[in-house]
This record gives sequence, structure tokens and C-alpha cells, in this order.
Amino acid sequence: MNVRQLAQHLLLPFLFLILLAIVFITFVSLHHTQIALMTYGTAATLIFSAYFSQQLNLPEGYKYYACFISVIVLIISGFVFINDIEEIEEMYTFIPFLYLLILPGTMWPILVSFLLLSAYFPSLENNELVDVIEDGLELIVIATFATIMTYFQQSSLDRMRLFRSESYTDYLTRLPNRKKIMKHMHSLQEQQQAFALIIIDLDSFKSINDQLGHLAGDEMLCLVAKRLEKMGKPYRLWGDEFAFLVCDQDELHQQTDKLTKQIIATEKQPYLLNNKKYYISACVGISFLPDDSNDIEILCSYADLAMYQSKSIGKSAFTYFEKQFIETIARRNELESDLKNAIEKQQLFLLYQPKVDIQSGKIFSAEALLRWLHPKYGLISPFEFIPIAEQNREIIPIGQWVLEQVCIQMSQWKTQYCLENIAVNVSSIQLTEPNFTATVQAILNKSNCEPQWLEIEQTESWLIHDQEYNINILKQLKELGVSLALDDFGTGYSSLSQIARLPLDVLKIDKCFIDNCVSNRDDHMVVRTIIQLGQNLGMKIVAEGVEHEEQRQLLATEQCEYYQGYLFSKPISTIEFETLLKAQ
Repeated sequence: MNVRQLAQHLLLPFLFLILLAIVFITFVSLHHTQIALMTYGTAATLIFSAYFSQQLNLPEGYKYYACFISVIVLIISGFVFINDIEEIEEMYTFIPFLYLLILPGTMWPILVSFLLLSAYFPSLENNELVDVIEDGLELIVIATFATIMTYFQQSSLDRMRLFRSESYTDYLTRLPNRKKIMKHMHSLQEQQQAFALIIIDLDSFKSINDQLGHLAGDEMLCLVAKRLEKMGKPYRLWGDEFAFLVCDQDELHQQTDKLTKQIIATEKQPYLLNNKKYYISACVGISFLPDDSNDIEILCSYADLAMYQSKSIGKSAFTYFEKQFIETIARRNELESDLKNAIEKQQLFLLYQPKVDIQSGKIFSAEALLRWLHPKYGLISPFEFIPIAEQNREIIPIGQWVLEQVCIQMSQWKTQYCLENIAVNVSSIQLTEPNFTATVQAILNKSNCEPQWLEIEQTESWLIHDQEYNINILKQLKELGVSLALDDFGTGYSSLSQIARLPLDVLKIDKCFIDNCVSNRDDHMVVRTIIQLGQNLGMKIVAEGVEHEEQRQLLATEQCEYYQGYLFSKPISTIEFETLLKAQ
């Protein structure tokens, strides 16, 4: 307990009780009657209860009414029980101080001092007017000085409290901020109270912020904050991250699970912004003190790890922290660091999966697939290292390296084999780089590769976001003469009108439809529809992931032109691919 708290909780109450006792005892000692005892006792009780109204759980406005009534009682008693000025002048200066302690920072004590002068009137007959005026001025001057000094002190304290409150409040949403939740967690830790930390990250908020602008993004955050407030006491950490603390000691895990599911369900509901509905979802990570850690900073990092695990699962997911996440993040950090030097250390290489004419069985093209041979972990799946590369933007130099290798290789193969082109998967981050088209042109020129020998694949999901800008990028690439393919078609949400606007050459049917197209009528119909759509739009159709002869036969029946998959060949090295080309 610091000095200020000590004064507030011990010294000031003690001083108040001393002053109240002096005033009450003085009054009672001057008048030894039952009615005087009751009158002054009533005033003393009202003053006492006004000062301790918070501790007594009395209504918020009670102390003002109690002060007013007690002053009236004291004024009336001054006329009923006549007091000699010489006997009460010292004691009367204490009364404004009582009200000063009850209502600090107000002008109430000055008003009280003026009202108390009425008690001097009955004594005018027995005292000199000069003495009465002198004693009255003394009472008023002391009360006024003390009141004004207290007013300025209280104003200063109020400003300090305001600044402290603002430092604990998020300026945009008016929710408690990160500083506040850290203080709350440390307080709970000191009390040895278990609690759960829930960290919430909003999915799709960045796209809304980018498309509609920062003002609309701020408005969306305020809407999210209001919705979360209906579920408890949320905190805004930063950006689009919010948090809750669950402190239910009896059912901590059950209440945490209940609140988390409520958050997930609520955030699936649309938000109305600028008279339009927008959907954002939440990914949630949870850690417990002391179960997961007794250190607050570590606990926060654990909740973050759990939240990132949720994001890797998909939208609207929640994850409880597990110790294995530490190993996962350590591996991820190591891969992120090593990936920066993977090209220089020649750890990256390309495999090629042939694309085959479904009727003749001859190779007409191939898809280049990136692989990483790590010196410690061996062969790393692209599903693991590509997201890392995209997150830290290493995908840009890596993607450029892939384009260079493919163009150089294609220039060599064109002199020896009958090969139409080589396809390269290009990340959405690369495609949206301002100078991407110029980079492709420079690589083509440097490697003596004709534009039509290169095919660039992009996913359907990329086209959904900022469609006009992305279509413009494809048109620029098309003007170079590069072939364009839409990968994983059917898994996104693009409409037929959007597909018709795209300058595409190839439509690739996603493997998820090919897997069961023989046994599942719905998948068969989807495959047929995609083939007919692509042919009507003048595109080549390539089926991905063909593994069985029955699938190939069905595709041939539906007049699909090309396929790739393990039925013909898995992804193979440059030398193995050249062997296949020589054989045909």
C-alpha cells in the first residue's frame, strides 16, 4: 500500500472520526437534555453515514441528501439550543472540514460556513458585534481557503485519473486496451487466481479494410467491439485482435468453452456497413494460468500460438494451447530463417509433372512444381513452406527464381523435343506486385524464351478479391503472349460472368471432383459442366489428379482433352522427364 492509499484508507477516515467526535461531544456537553442528544445524534449519524456511504452500500446520491439534511438540523439546533460564541467558535471551524472530507472538490463547505453563521445570531445580545464579526469571518476565511485548496487538489487528481483511464482505454473502440488486460492479469496472478486468456483474431478484416478504406475499417472494428461487449468484458489488443479473460473459479474450463463457442457463432453473423452486409469470422486461441504457464508474457505468446494454429485450420476455428505448439513454432521459425538462403545454398529444385493428351497419350506440356530439400528436416512439403514464404514475402525472389529456371529449361527443351509449354504456379503476392509483368518480360528476354512457351497458373480464389485489378493484371500478361491457366477451378465462388471476362487459355478441373467422378453422380455432373463451359469459351480443359484408368475413360467420354496425375506419372526430375520425352 503506497502513501496515497494509506492516507485515503486509514488517515483520512481516522481524522474524520476525530473531528466528528469533537463536534458531537462539544454539542452534547453544552446541552444535557434528551432532545439535544437526539438532535445532535441525528446530525452526527447523517454525517457519518454520508462519509461511509460507499462502504455501507448506500445509494450513489445518498451522501448529498444526508449532508443537506444534517446542515438543516445543525442550523435549526443553533436557534433551539442557544450556544455561547466563545464556547463554540473553535469547534464550529471543524464542521466545514467534515463536509470537505465528505465532498472534496465541491464548494459545499463554503456554503455550510455561511449557513452556520445563523447560529451566532442568538448570541448577539451577550457578545460584542465586533467579536461576532471576527469569529464569523474567521470561520468563513478558514473554510473558504481549505475548500479552494482542496478544489484544486481534487481537480488535479481528477485529471490524473482521466489520464490514467485514457491510458488504459483504446482510443477507437473505447474498450480496455492491452495495457489494461496486462494489469488485470498481473493482479489475478498476484491473487493466485486461475484464469483463461482468450485471444480473437478477425478473418477477412484486412480485405474489408483494403477495399473500403481505413474509415470503414475503423467503423467495422467499432461494430465488432459492440457485439463482443454483449458477451462480457472484451479488450482490444491491437489491429483486429481482441481478448477476453475468464475468471470463473468453479467452472473455468466449461465457461471458457461456452464463451469461445459463443464468440465463434456470433462472428459468423453479417455486419451491416454502408447499407451492405459483410461477413467476417474469428479465429480463437486459448491458454490457461497456471495450467499452461505462470508467466504472463509466456501465457500471451501461448494464446497467440493457439490462435495461429486456428488460422491454419481455417476460418471460425478455436484451439486450446498444447505444448507441441512450441516445437511447431520453433520449426516454423527455423524454416522461415533458412528459407531466406535456400536459393543461394541450392536447396530448392523443380520437379515436372507431365500433362498428357487424353486420346494419344503423348506429353504436350508439364507443370513445374517447387520442392525444398532442407539440410536438417529433409524434403519439406510445399504446403508447409509456401505459406511461410508468402507471409514474409520471400515468395517474390523464390517465384522469380522458379520463372527463370523454367524459362531457361524450356528454351533448351524446345530445341530437342515437341513440347508446347511449361506451366508455373504463381503466388497471388507475386501477381499483385506492381512490376510483375515487367519482371516476366525481362526473364523471357534474358532466357530467349518465347512468351507462348510459358504458362502461368493462378487459383480461382485469388480472382475473387479486387476483381477489376486482378483482371487487368491478367490482360497485361496476355498482351505479352503468355498462356494463362485457372487452377483448382470449381473450388472457389467465381460466377460464370466472371469466368467469361477472364483472358484464359486453360481451365483445370480440381482433383476433388476427379476423385469420385466415377462413383458419384454429382461430381460426374460437375466435371461434365466444367468441360462444356471451358469448351464453349474456347479454353483447353486439363483434369488434375487422375489416378485410375476408369477416371481417364470417363474424361475421354466427356471429351476432356488433357489430364495429369499419377496414372501417367508422378512429379519427376528433369532427367526423368527428358527420358519420357525421348521415349515418345
